[in-house]
Formats: sequence, C-alpha cells, structure tokens
Amino acid sequence: MDGFREELLNRNQGTIAEIDFDIIGDKKRFKRFFISLGACSRGFLAGCRPYIALDACHLKGKFNGVLAAATVIDGNNSIFPIAYCVLESENTLSWTWFLESLKKAIGTPHGLVISSDMQKGLGVAMVNVYPNVEHRECIRYLYSNFKKHFHGEFFSKKLWGAAKNYRLTEYDRLLKEIGDVSQDAITYLNENHNKIWSRSKFGTTSNALRYQPVLDLLDAIREKIMKWFDKKRRVVKNWNGSLVPIAKNYLNSISKNLGEYEVCRSSNTQAEVNCRGRRWEVSLDERKCSCRVWCNTPLKRKHEVLQSRFHNDRRYVTPTIHK
Repeated sequence: MDGFREELLNRNQGTIAEIDFDIIGDKKRFKRFFISLGACSRGFLAGCRPYIALDACHLKGKFNGVLAAATVIDGNNSIFPIAYCVLESENTLSWTWFLESLKKAIGTPHGLVISSDMQKGLGVAMVNVYPNVEHRECIRYLYSNFKKHFHGEFFSKKLWGAAKNYRLTEYDRLLKEIGDVSQDAITYLNENHNKIWSRSKFGTTSNALRYQPVLDLLDAIREKIMKWFDKKRRVVKNWNGSLVPIAKNYLNSISKNLGEYEVCRSSNTQAEVNCRGRRWEVSLDERKCSCRVWCNTPLKRKHEVLQSRFHNDRRYVTPTIHK
C-alpha cells in the first residue's frame, strides 16, 4: 500500500494520499486510505461551486469497511469527484480523519457548504474539522425517514414544496400548513432533522467494485476518474461559445416571451422588473434578485436576464458556468 501511495504522489502532481494503520505489536494492520487526485482538487477549486456532497456505501469484499466520497456538481450539471476513501466503518473518528484529509486537499474555500445524509458520527466530525462551515441535510434522506411516520400526498407535497422554495415566507407558510394538520410532524422535524434542508435557508461507483480488494478498488476508481477526465476534455473541445451547454440552453429557453415584462432601470446595473402586478428588484453588481433564486444558483431567472441583456459583460456570468 505504501508503494501504491508513492506512485500516486509521483505521477499526479498535487495529489493528497493518506494511509492510516493500526499498530499491533510489531505489525501494521490497514485501517483507512484517502485519495484526492491533484486534477480533482484543482478542478474543484478552479471551476465548481463550493457545495460538496458526502456519501458512503458498504464494501462487500474481505475488508468489511465503507467507501466514502466527496463530490460536487460542475457547471454543466455533471457529477465531479473531489476525493474518495476507504474507511473501517462510519464513526466520529473515521469521518474526522476523512475530513481532515479532505481539508489538506482543498482547504476551506469561501462559502463552503457540505451536504450529507447525516451518516453516523459525521455531525460531530464536521464540528471538529469544519466548525464554521454550513452543514446541510439531503432532503431525499430526510423525506425517506419522514414518510415512515407521516404518510400521504399532503405531507409529501408540503414537505417537498418547503424544501424547494427559495422564499422564507413560503417555507414558513408550508411548514405551518403541515403543523395545522399534525404538530407531531413539526416536532419530529425539529428533533430529528434540525440541519438546513430548505433552499430558503441557504445563506458513484459500480456495485461490482465493492467486492474487490482495497487496492484494486482504489486503483479502479482512479482509472475511472482518469478516463472520465479524458472524455470530458474531448467533449469540451467541441463546445461553441463561452457558456457550458446546459447554461446556454437554459438561457435560450427563458429568453422567449419577455414582452410582458417591464424593466425600470435606476442605473446601468440596477432595475425593477414588473410583470402582472408583481415586482422584482435586480442588482447585477451584487448578483442579487429579490426572488432569491440567483443567490442560490449560478443560473439567472427572467428578471435578471431582462436587466443583463443590455450588457455583454462576463462579469455578470457566474464563473462556474463559463467554458
């Protein structure tokens, strides 16, 4: 394993590879192995929003541990790997070791947010390693637990609506409607899922690999990442324009039928946008809109497009969706 680690460090500039052993007498017993390839950490820091998802799955081979991973979504809405790790189990010590290794690879980028399924011991590990980083809870995991206690279309519709809404007033309204039907549901959420899980509060490995020996597993993932990056490079060469395709298609789709909107500009970068009795305040310099969508996603809504169409300036385009 030491030899494999040295090869990773020598062949991949900027790679962080950490091994942890238990010492029993004069023997070493493997415990953990963390890998963040240099290309992955550099790519994340240079071109991805700092919103990291943590997940883990159980291994099926002789080493009965878990495979953990840290991933993000890139500018074209694809999964982008940052790091992966084999751990002996999910507990506070193992997650603390994983996060400390991750911190060596990426540091603490401004605005970093970490989302997880609240795995065992991860909450305490987060406080130990990233005390000032926002920790959010995956809504799919939350709902899978919530529906075991509170069934029906009403609870499903209201909970997902509260999670997806960007406005705090709408979140409060939907939670109140849930509480009006069942105060126990609100109590359950407060006691069991008190991390941030709503937009309004925002301030994959093949199963076959899970049966492989640890070194074969780690090297197979490295090879998959290498092939994935090579494929991405060839695809990107054929892209036209300065925006990633998903952003270009999105902006084209929402740029239709804009005639019903009225733009009242107070300056070149600030305006009020009116439509059917509703009004939104847009500031291009601050990249803000009173609808709050632009604060939480790199893509604009119609309100911001109407104001920014008067400018051909990349300053108003979020860097993560540049080609």
